[in-house]
Amino acid sequence: MSSTNRTIDSNPDFLTRFQNRTSDAFAEAECRGLMLAAKVRTIALVVILVWQIFDNPSSGPEYLLALVEISAFALLGVLQYFVAKYRIHIPVMKYVFVVIDCVLLALVIVIPGLSDDIIMPPAVALDGSRASYFYIFLMQSAFSLRPQLVLWCGLWIVAARSGLLAWYVSKPDVYTNLSLPGQSMDYLLQARPDPNFIYLGFWMTDVMVTLIVAAGLAVVVNQSRRVVESRSIAERTRANLARYFSPNVVDHLSSSANILGGVKEQQVAVLFADIIGFTKLCEHTSPENIIALLSQYHNRLGQAVFDNDGTLDKYLGDGLMATFGTPETGPDDAKNALQCSMDMMAALDEWNAERLSDGLNPIRVGIGLHYGMVVVGNIGNERRLEYSVIGDTVNIASHLEQLTRKLDTPVIVSDSLICAVTAKDASSNLNIDDSPNRHLLNNFSKGEVQPVKGRELGVRIWTLA
Repeated sequence: MSSTNRTIDSNPDFLTRFQNRTSDAFAEAECRGLMLAAKVRTIALVVILVWQIFDNPSSGPEYLLALVEISAFALLGVLQYFVAKYRIHIPVMKYVFVVIDCVLLALVIVIPGLSDDIIMPPAVALDGSRASYFYIFLMQSAFSLRPQLVLWCGLWIVAARSGLLAWYVSKPDVYTNLSLPGQSMDYLLQARPDPNFIYLGFWMTDVMVTLIVAAGLAVVVNQSRRVVESRSIAERTRANLARYFSPNVVDHLSSSANILGGVKEQQVAVLFADIIGFTKLCEHTSPENIIALLSQYHNRLGQAVFDNDGTLDKYLGDGLMATFGTPETGPDDAKNALQCSMDMMAALDEWNAERLSDGLNPIRVGIGLHYGMVVVGNIGNERRLEYSVIGDTVNIASHLEQLTRKLDTPVIVSDSLICAVTAKDASSNLNIDDSPNRHLLNNFSKGEVQPVKGRELGVRIWTLA
């Protein structure tokens, strides 16, 4: 017998699908981030525009130029928002908008120097407050969750500021510290008050800071992506494990490395449960109602497995197989299996009460349990790998479940499992009154040895009292 559980690390097809889903998720998050950044930018610029209309100390061409500049960046923000919202060539346009922003801001800084009515000294233009707006573009690019876009933005900021420097230096009256008679501090202090003097050290500092900040933001964005990917893998792994293991076992598996990787022998309790008369039931029930019945059946009995720290190995149509002691054994595996059978019967009684009140026939279930040595490990190929439990113990548990019909009892337990519950050797005479689990064992009566295929001496059984 084997389960349908697969390990993520050994399934390349799963990894490919997972990576594709992760890329799609990041692409969706990128669009939302670009929309949010464009929205915040546009709203902020509209507020600034309204404020400048009523509180701008300038007049004439300078006043109009300031309003046009702000309006241009606001409209560009609106355009960026709709491009991101409607996914219009996002892979390319996000890089194009970075170039447009940087070039447009550089032009905004240069334009006052082209007019005789607006005097803007080169030193003021390069180191003024407008140049600091470049860092807003850097912040905006980080919303995309793309480290490449952040680095691209940083490089274009450097290119734009370098272009500004080259343009101002090309003017006849402008000079830099390289043109001074000497490079001493005295010459530098003498030239510093001149508005046409440009100190290249400030430009170098701006370039270095821009590149450092861009690289740092790119690292932070990349690390954020890795954290999200790791959490996504962990959540998908937990969700996959939760389909088969109880919550506390899932916690243990999630914190362990390669716990399902090796093949080993260990003592395990195996439980089989099956609906009695299911074939006959299907003859008089619609397919939709059969599926609904199986869903309720699996939910109720499967929950009993999880509540008792068991592993849901697989569903077998109208039956199920569960193990107790996988992936790792514990001192209460046999007791948990026995308790699970009782919880299944209680859940079945509750369900049948509901069915009777709805005018439906009750459901009968046969349950077989055995405890013994099994082989546990991964079996399969690279396309499908299953966590398997195989061995004579599994076969005997299945045979005991089938035996419930012959002996007309809902639960049959092997003597080996009862002995494991009482922590006594199978050959000894059991005294249930001496067991700390006698409240559970009192539900069962000792029966005769039953013949089992593959067992020469048969198996002594216990039945539900």
